[in-house]
Amino acid sequence: MRKTPARGKNWLLAGASCAAGLLILLLVRSALAGNSTGPMVKPGSFVPDIVAQTNQDLGTTNLFNGRVPSLTWIVGRDCARGVQAYLQHARTNPDAALVGTGWLDPTTGKLIDGQSNNCVPGSLSMDSVIQLIHQHGGKAYLTITMETDGSSTSWTTAQQTAYIAKAVQTPGYTDPILHEMERGGYDGVVMDLEGTDNFYPNIQQLFATYNQQLWHAVQALHRLYGIALIHKLSDHDDYYGLNGFENWSLLGKSADFIVVMAVDQSYWTPGPSVSVPWLQQLLAYTMRTMPQMLPHIVWELPLYGNTWHMAHGQWVFDGLITYQDAMNIIDQVSLSQIDQGQSNVQDPYQPHLVYTDSSGVKQALWFMTALSLRNIMHDFQDILRKQPQFARGALQFAIWWSTTAEPAGFWEKVNTLY
Repeated sequence: MRKTPARGKNWLLAGASCAAGLLILLLVRSALAGNSTGPMVKPGSFVPDIVAQTNQDLGTTNLFNGRVPSLTWIVGRDCARGVQAYLQHARTNPDAALVGTGWLDPTTGKLIDGQSNNCVPGSLSMDSVIQLIHQHGGKAYLTITMETDGSSTSWTTAQQTAYIAKAVQTPGYTDPILHEMERGGYDGVVMDLEGTDNFYPNIQQLFATYNQQLWHAVQALHRLYGIALIHKLSDHDDYYGLNGFENWSLLGKSADFIVVMAVDQSYWTPGPSVSVPWLQQLLAYTMRTMPQMLPHIVWELPLYGNTWHMAHGQWVFDGLITYQDAMNIIDQVSLSQIDQGQSNVQDPYQPHLVYTDSSGVKQALWFMTALSLRNIMHDFQDILRKQPQFARGALQFAIWWSTTAEPAGFWEKVNTLY
């Protein structure tokens, strides 16, 4: 689950990107409405078994080409700035996952280019970005996703669910994914479907089978396959409406690597987008469900913050905020407006500001600095190294998302960990 800077058809990882409250409402509404226009499959008509398989012998040493094991997310709508930011750290962190040509149409199984890709003026192609990554010695991964953000032009959860069910039963239905991977010269695929109906019969096993079938097809083409998972602290946690269709035990047997979305920790009340204690909870659930995958997990971390405002005595989530915009707010707020007891913009892990704006409305801002995220990563890497499966391995991470509005000096600080 990732929150994003803007919304609109095919602008980013829309299904993965919207705020938790919106998606929960969307899931409930779609489940009740059942208004899919796509190919429906009779519930429970096909329940394939997951083939028992171990990933312990699968290495992620081929996942990265860079000196530092990291993936940068470059998104089509913010591609111009994303490429500019990428070039600043490509020498040590050349690997990237791209969001732009892997949008799924659930009614046909075909892919749609993002309508807002701005990598090349007058074109929706991201081929030049793939070539740029390869020129810098990096690997480029095709992100497969579907827009289910609840907007008037988005697909419904019922449609996404029907797509998964049909793809499992229909040979060749996922060929467009393989064709785009080969056509563009991608080095692998990251599956990032979200917004699936978690109440659909056998959906956990269907989704795992869908991924396993694609994994085997990608392997046959000598590429790597990964799955991006919404954060999960237990089998039935507070975000079950979002992550209930994902069974980590099954999905840990369905890919070369897993991307854990360690983002969007806080929503209902002001708080960090990621913290060390929360990462420990995610790790504990990982060790309970797919311990063999620990060396093959990429921990996705946020370079953004979040804002809230107080209304009728309750905090209301407003959305994400870039580091640069957070700094602009801090510069504009006077000392008399700040709640000194609830603010600490110099916190080494969780910088935050609570203040009253010029209209008398209480506001809360939590954001990331280069130092704060580096400190979190340092501590989490030490925790990981206490696990027998991890030994003295290095933290493998992905950053959502690459933009020139990220904290200056972040990559330089993080690279010192390696």
